Amino acid sequence: MIEVLIVPGTGSPRGDAITTTFANALDQERFAPSIVTYPATYGGIEAPYAESRALGRAALMRAIWRASNPVIIAGYSQGAGIAGSLAAEIGAGEHPDLEVYACALIADPLRPVGAGMPHRPPAPGYGIAGERPIYGLPTWWAAAPGDPITALPAGNPLRSIADLSEWWALGDPMAAARWGQDLVDKCKQQTFQRWWSSSNWATWGGAMAFARGYLWDGRHGRAYIDEGHVRDLAEIVMKEFGDAR
Repeated sequence: MIEVLIVPGTGSPRGDAITTTFANALDQERFAPSIVTYPATYGGIEAPYAESRALGRAALMRAIWRASNPVIIAGYSQGAGIAGSLAAEIGAGEHPDLEVYACALIADPLRPVGAGMPHRPPAPGYGIAGERPIYGLPTWWAAAPGDPITALPAGNPLRSIADLSEWWALGDPMAAARWGQDLVDKCKQQTFQRWWSSSNWATWGGAMAFARGYLWDGRHGRAYIDEGHVRDLAEIVMKEFGDAR
């Protein structure tokens, strides 16, 4: 039996349609899926994205430590960012106390260019927050074309949303001040994504189309179920680790 620890997306701390579909697609006789709960917030009057992500990472690490069987970690959207970043650290040997077999990511905001699944063409572009490759640990990415969170062109101005909102919070004066300090620090360190660079001129357009895909066309939501991305990801996990008991 393999435990599959799944971190859900923003706004769904205890699971969502995407993570539930992925969990249900696994053979329950060989895999034991469970949801890793965490705040799953994205700022405003709630905890900022960066804080939610840190709490999700801590919750996922605790779940791995407590597991009594081999572990695969997975996640959707914000949860994919959490699971993928921890997988990158594990693959690099930073957590020898965490035993993880593989990683399965859906709509990862840090998906690298060309990352995907076997037998399915990878979606164009890369994550809205940048690229985070994962080495040393088997990892698969489900990415729907047109989803701005995981398949955004290099020159799309929506990248500024990820850069500007990491610590976005207005719940109290201290939270607002922390957000402002983060923006100042990023300016000083020159870590903003340079989507406006002339090298990206061919992909400058299309911001409205990608925004529409996120807000109304379901490219970040139901497309993953309707187009079989989630099912295919579960099939890969079962094929690779189907003999585990």
